[in-house]
Amino acid sequence: MTSLPTADQLRSRISGAALERAFDYFAVQQPDRADFETAAGRIRTDAARLARVAEVVAQLRDAMGRMLPWGQPPLPANFDPQDPDEPVEARFFYPVAFAATLPDTLAYHRTRAIPDTASRAIFGDLGRHLRVFERTFGHTGLHVQDWFSLHLRGVIYDFGRLQANLETLTVPAAELRAAQVPAVAGSVVVGIHIPDSGPLRPADVDASLARVRPFLARHFPELPPVSVARCTSWLLDEQLLDLVPDSNIARFCARWHPIGAPTDGDESVRNFVFRRPYAEPADLVASTRLERAMLDHWRSGGHLHQRSGWLKLP
Repeated sequence: MTSLPTADQLRSRISGAALERAFDYFAVQQPDRADFETAAGRIRTDAARLARVAEVVAQLRDAMGRMLPWGQPPLPANFDPQDPDEPVEARFFYPVAFAATLPDTLAYHRTRAIPDTASRAIFGDLGRHLRVFERTFGHTGLHVQDWFSLHLRGVIYDFGRLQANLETLTVPAAELRAAQVPAVAGSVVVGIHIPDSGPLRPADVDASLARVRPFLARHFPELPPVSVARCTSWLLDEQLLDLVPDSNIARFCARWHPIGAPTDGDESVRNFVFRRPYAEPADLVASTRLERAMLDHWRSGGHLHQRSGWLKLP
């Protein structure tokens, strides 16, 4: 593993102008900014937490640019997101650790000739997720640290309406053959993600997908040409074609060729559609066509599914 940064190096990265720079790249807004700053101040004077930040920085540095399985390097949860009384230094521990890692990731971006605008576009996802956390739980914090390991390792980028990360295909060979995926296990593909940033207009999705291959060819020229995209999401549940027909979501779903069997997606829908992952359907209120369709489906005894699928990049 990469050697640990010193305590003094860490303190300089999470204070003053360096912290302000991180707020800028991460697009941090109030009230997250105030709590983020308070957490950084407390961590600077807490030897145990600062040492743990050093370990996270070293883990992310060591994994920079590497296509690793989900959850690697391990970034274990350290607070209960449902508890508003958790200390701010716990709720913002990972954002502070990510601020301490940011200079290393930016340096990696520059070795790849990735422009600053592209760096800002993907790092701004952190500020968006801070705002999502507050909408979900009613207080500030961040609890999806594994997701942001992709950002801080330099393997995910923003393409407008969609995000895409480099990954190796780990689907069993039999499932790949059954789904007629034009790639073999171990191939480099891109994982597609749909940020919480508005409607899924087909033209915007088309434009995003069209940007992926040229970007990778320019900034990752050592990779073989990447032609397959994979996505795992409730948005690929074929039931959506009937639940919300003639919608942007149904059109997005129809783009994908299913891989493997579906898995339970009810909690994912409660989280991403209603922003209430732990609620019972009876406690949810619908205000959109999609929400009404979800509630009606649950009330009739149905369930939503997570699906994996593939498509050919343009």
